[in-house]
Amino acid sequence: MTPLRILLIEDEEADYLLIARHLRTNGLTATLRWAKDGPELAAALETGGWDLVLSDYKVIGLDFKDTLRLLNSRFSHVPVLLVSGSIGEETAVELLKSGVTDFILKDRLARLIPAIERSLNEAAEKRKRKEAEEQLSAREEAYRHLSQAYRVLLDSVPDGIVHLSPDLKVRWANIAAQRMFALGADSLAPDSRCHVVFWKDNEPCPSCPVVRSLASHRNEIGYFASRDDSREFEIRAIPVADQRGDIEGIIEIVRDISAHRKLEEQFRQAQKMESIGTFAGGIAHDFNNILSAILGYAEIALEHLKEDHPARKSVHTILEAGLRASHLTKDLLMFSRKQVCRKEPVDVNLLITRIEKFIRRVIGEDIQFETRLAKEPLCVFADSHQLDQVLMNFATNARDAMPGGGYLTISTERLEIDRRFVDAHGFGRLGPHVRIAIADTGKGMDQQTAAKIFDPFFTTKEMGKGTGLGLSVVYGIVMEHQGHVLVETEPGKGTVFTVTLPLIEESKREEPRGEDRERVRGGSETILLAEDDGAVRELYVRVLEQFGYTVLTAVNGEEAVRVFAGHPDTVDLLILDLVMPRMNGKQALEAIHRIRPGMKGVFISGYAPENIQQKDLLEVHMEILYKPVSPKELLRVVRTLLDAP
Repeated sequence: MTPLRILLIEDEEADYLLIARHLRTNGLTATLRWAKDGPELAAALETGGWDLVLSDYKVIGLDFKDTLRLLNSRFSHVPVLLVSGSIGEETAVELLKSGVTDFILKDRLARLIPAIERSLNEAAEKRKRKEAEEQLSAREEAYRHLSQAYRVLLDSVPDGIVHLSPDLKVRWANIAAQRMFALGADSLAPDSRCHVVFWKDNEPCPSCPVVRSLASHRNEIGYFASRDDSREFEIRAIPVADQRGDIEGIIEIVRDISAHRKLEEQFRQAQKMESIGTFAGGIAHDFNNILSAILGYAEIALEHLKEDHPARKSVHTILEAGLRASHLTKDLLMFSRKQVCRKEPVDVNLLITRIEKFIRRVIGEDIQFETRLAKEPLCVFADSHQLDQVLMNFATNARDAMPGGGYLTISTERLEIDRRFVDAHGFGRLGPHVRIAIADTGKGMDQQTAAKIFDPFFTTKEMGKGTGLGLSVVYGIVMEHQGHVLVETEPGKGTVFTVTLPLIEESKREEPRGEDRERVRGGSETILLAEDDGAVRELYVRVLEQFGYTVLTAVNGEEAVRVFAGHPDTVDLLILDLVMPRMNGKQALEAIHRIRPGMKGVFISGYAPENIQQKDLLEVHMEILYKPVSPKELLRVVRTLLDAP
């Protein structure tokens, strides 16, 4: 057994020896330290580690009450036994109240050992009780902190969280739920039921997931629309069981999924547009090859016919029909976004001002046209020709919607898209935008029609009056420019189309280069032509050879590389179809550049394929021509490239 460490405060040596012998002869194993005055007591207190203190009441130089207070402050868990001569009863009671554990008279030391044992046991119990109280207090404090943290956490969650009793009374609702349903302080009374508080119904809905969860004892999920149908909610009900397995409550999680539903609808629309766009792009590619041959040979035939030739008018008609067909393919390509978009900084206000006169011609004199443009420049990174097409499409639709006349207004303003806008509309990226609003006072549309207007080939016009591609093309262009387009309409109250485009810092624009208007000239250089369509290849060979050029031909990219490898120093210019089997035009150009770096050329194609990024085409410094290409345009570009340094 570990010896007890006992501090004995006694100024009489005889009494000290008497007490020490009594402890020893009664079998108490102890290490005894004698403090007979103030300095020795101070030294003993500094040492510390005492299990028990025995003290006389009267010690020279010490006041017992001061000593007792000092001991209690330094060693509150150590019992103090008063071993002294006779003292008054009132003094003894006062000392016991002040912290003395027991009182033993020096002439009755037989009580000392039992008093020591009892006081040590009481001290041990006191320590255990104090430790238990401290642990309980620590657990209560930890629980309080945890409860507070959980409350902060639940109030920080954007979803509504509600605790319900089995009889559907609301026990608690987090801040998100209160905001979601605009609940006031008096809305969550102790007897308030969830279907009354949240849905303003006197009875719970039969399909309510909370009701189903109470019956099934499982997690349940359901969907509800607000009364004005502007918001949709997902509701999850999670049962909480007690130790016996009985349901004692329900945790209800409410999520506003309105924005999510809008995104789903937009994603489905984008998928539909993408699939139809791929199909339209393939049609446009093949159709452009056919048109290239029709328009090219018609132009050649026209060159060989005299002014008074009876067939000249028929050839003119063929050319005009072919050009109309080429416009249709351009619309298809624009819709499918398979055409290279040449973007540059464009001030939307200046663009609208520039095409204002063309819009007036399109809509006619019986429609009053007005622009309300922002005073500040609104610069976007865009293809100005495509934006022209967007505005002209809207103007054409407005004209058709106002056969008896009306008003057409185009306005612009700066718009800052923030998180609130994105949550409300389900689209948009944060930052400054320009909002272009095109409003007419026409006959408007119902919501079923408005939901389909951006679908390809959907039209409300009479048979033969429209292709159904106009607004599909608009949709494709706006998406290509990382913008969005919305429609607000109502039968008899007109239509407002709103286009949002991201703004950029205004920068200096390059002036477009004017076309070379010189007469078409030929030459004697050698040209490598790679074209997989036989009719188009034969047309280009005939035109080039007619103007003096030597033409080497290939039917695909691989053959073009082999032909060039056989004539690396002879070929002066490349003409490569962008879309060819085995190896496309860009891959063929890269292989040829490994043989002869810096070789010049021109790409010709009906569209930009998916495996060739538009930025890649613009970075190779090759001229790009889109089918159908007229013979004169081909000859002009060839001569310009050959004459360039």
